[in-house]
Amino acid sequence: MHTSDEIYHRVLWDPRFDPERFVMGIAERGAPPKRVLLGDFVPGGEIPWHRVVFFEADGQVVWDRASGVDRLDETLVGQVGPMPAPAPGDILAVPSTNRTAVAWLPPVEVWPPIQRIRREHDRQMLRWPPHVNVLFGFVPEAEFARALPLVAAALAETPPFTARLAGVHWFGHREDATVWLDPAAADHEPWARLQESLELRFPLCGSHSQGFTPHLALGRTSDPHPLVRKAEALLGPMTAQVHELVLLSRRGDEPMRVRARVLLGSGDVRHPENPALPDSPPPSPPV
Repeated sequence: MHTSDEIYHRVLWDPRFDPERFVMGIAERGAPPKRVLLGDFVPGGEIPWHRVVFFEADGQVVWDRASGVDRLDETLVGQVGPMPAPAPGDILAVPSTNRTAVAWLPPVEVWPPIQRIRREHDRQMLRWPPHVNVLFGFVPEAEFARALPLVAAALAETPPFTARLAGVHWFGHREDATVWLDPAAADHEPWARLQESLELRFPLCGSHSQGFTPHLALGRTSDPHPLVRKAEALLGPMTAQVHELVLLSRRGDEPMRVRARVLLGSGDVRHPENPALPDSPPPSPPV
């Protein structure tokens, strides 16, 4: 069963859902649940996720904590469906590993304030560069030769687009929280299309059951609110061109390194002569 925050973020960010159709039930001590429009709910505020007890779409319960109802995808019936499935030969059904990923690396110009926060709060600072995972985990590096043509085909379907990095949010975990910068503040759809196109070709990779929220992790903390305020003060809105995704892998104890770059719109593949270190900037966009 999905968690309440997973349902919320999927409805909010998956372009196939209309948030205006959804109502959330908030538990109130000694009273029936309070009904709140999903668009009016503020995550990270005074209401913790465990007090969200149900979601309704058009008056019908699609998720209920007490009874275990979890049928969000049924609300898509009759709506515009997902991308057509690739042909069998265009699929690589290989189990995933968390030592690889398909990701976007923001340009070096926006790194300094992000890295300033990560140095203090992100335990993965030396393992990962600033990044937005589009598919994680991915196939093992030994399968990259077979995977690259499929990644290229997926990325050729989406032209380059401008990302607006604005807004700091957090995901709650059992004991702490991940604070993140939103790279989809301008438009979630091109991110969702990229991710969906990749997942169709790599059916054993990614996290099909949890929806997709593009995010750039800034750090983890037991109390996210001070870090959110700090990050908001340091990070003003930024824009960057998303013209390529990279295939990352980690060998042994080394950090994630770029093994290939694939251009959006064309699917052209470029192999770096020397894989970038996590604290090294990616090269400039092609002219």
